[in-house]
Amino acid sequence: MAPTPTPTLGPSGIDQPSPAKLLRTARLFASDPALPSLMDPDEEESRWVELDSSPELQIWLLSWPAGTHNSWHDHGESAGAFQVVSGTLLEQTSRKHRWEFRTLIAGEGRSFEENHLHHLANVRAGTALSVHVYAPRLTTTTRYEITPTGLQSTAAGNPRMDY
Repeated sequence: MAPTPTPTLGPSGIDQPSPAKLLRTARLFASDPALPSLMDPDEEESRWVELDSSPELQIWLLSWPAGTHNSWHDHGESAGAFQVVSGTLLEQTSRKHRWEFRTLIAGEGRSFEENHLHHLANVRAGTALSVHVYAPRLTTTTRYEITPTGLQSTAAGNPRMDY
């Protein structure tokens, strides 16, 4: 009788987390009751705190005071996920020249493949918090602007400016 091969983690294992696994990771980190203490609720500008990272994975906590938003951006070669910890975020995406809108409240999140193009905003009163997870590490993003012909890339940039 031949020995049973030892199971190995394939492409969807630790080295290459799937978007679903990234969302589970975001949910796990978002469940930490101490997260709100890492941010000043009276701050008027968005802030971010790196919660954990490795060469393959990066986890951020972001604050979204009322009325704040980020620019249209993608995540380059990184897949990702985000989970709303408190408050409400509006996500806008563009797919095949169609605008899509999602409202995510505390406890909700979503995952996405690489090159996901979106814009996030807090359109409600109070500060929202969210946990964002990227794999591999988010090293660059491309920003976009709305033009009469649709979204056009403007520049690659520092991911901290785009989330």
